[in-house]
Amino acid sequence: MKRECRLIPWRDGIRGRFALLAAIVGLTVTPMARADCDSCVVAAIHELKVEMIRQFAELKNHLSAEIKTLRQSGAQVEKDSLRARQDIGFMLPTGGCESATAAAAAGPARDRAEAYLRAFNHLRRPEKTGTAASKAMVETYLTDYCAPEDVGVRGCTQASARPNAPFLAETLLSGSGVGSAPDSTRPNSYLPEVLSFNPDRVLDARRFIDNLVDPYPLDDLPKDLQGTPQGMAFWMRKKVYEGQLSVARYTLNHALALRVPSTALRGWLERVWRESKADEYLAALRAQLPERISYAELLKTEVDRRYASPSWYAGIAGSPEAAVLRELAYMAALQINLTYLRFRQGERMELLLAEQVASGMDAHRRGPLLAELAAANRLVNPGSTGSIGVTGNSTSGTVTPPSSLSPAP
Repeated sequence: MKRECRLIPWRDGIRGRFALLAAIVGLTVTPMARADCDSCVVAAIHELKVEMIRQFAELKNHLSAEIKTLRQSGAQVEKDSLRARQDIGFMLPTGGCESATAAAAAGPARDRAEAYLRAFNHLRRPEKTGTAASKAMVETYLTDYCAPEDVGVRGCTQASARPNAPFLAETLLSGSGVGSAPDSTRPNSYLPEVLSFNPDRVLDARRFIDNLVDPYPLDDLPKDLQGTPQGMAFWMRKKVYEGQLSVARYTLNHALALRVPSTALRGWLERVWRESKADEYLAALRAQLPERISYAELLKTEVDRRYASPSWYAGIAGSPEAAVLRELAYMAALQINLTYLRFRQGERMELLLAEQVASGMDAHRRGPLLAELAAANRLVNPGSTGSIGVTGNSTSGTVTPPSSLSPAP
């Protein structure tokens, strides 16, 4: 039978050639050689596996060491942070140990007001007698204080811009003056409250205090009687009387001292705002403050720039927590100052109450006590009248309680 010769396609030819080559190799390689080749491959794979296991072990150890180091570092950082927060919690602010009266800590504001107070307490009206004081009141009223209803009467030729100022409480607390066209039916026609007094308002307030505390000073004794025992007793009683009046004068002078302006107070307030990092409000502050500001207006400014300012509420609502806490710290510092002012106010109120109690006891109890003393003196010394004079010695006169020496206009 004759075989046919068939052509093998190209792809099939490649596969066939590979199959033929594998058959030839398999026929030519002996079983021992094939075994050696298999052992070499197995050994290489084993060595590679061992090496990979060793490298993975080294990587694991390295990563474990690095993770341990990171954990230790994190723990140390947290520990340092906690210690730092504790240290900050016990740390005093800068200047916290300085004296509260030092200029660097408290500024000139309250000290300046207290300096004015000390000065006013030692000022008295130039008129030394009741007659001279009455004459001066009339002259100053006709010159500076005529009210509209007084024009054409008792010598008043025109109405003053500060009518009745020496006789009104608002002269001391809100400033003298009523405005150019005041009308009681239109409240806004009057001048607004003034807390920084100009020289005229300071003078008006001082005259109001003099008229309230001691409008008619006591006349002194003639010179030929001043050195006598009765004259010396009258002199001391007059000093006691003036000392009682000084209690009221001190409180009134304090209100005036808070309203006396000073250029130094504005500079101090501007410095405080710069130190508090509030430069964005410094221009507005300078625009609304007068060149010379009083301590009372300084306090009012600190209140109004918060409570009366819509921009302050908007700023608090949109500020970060740190800014709000900083503002709370400033407000707490202001509150400390106001607490101190209330403490001093309480002292003045206690002084006024104590003086009222003492004066009341002197007026209502001293006379009867002197009468009982005279009666007891008559029992001990039957031959005497038992009367007690001004100096406290037994005399032949009647009982003369010290209240009879109280001055009268």
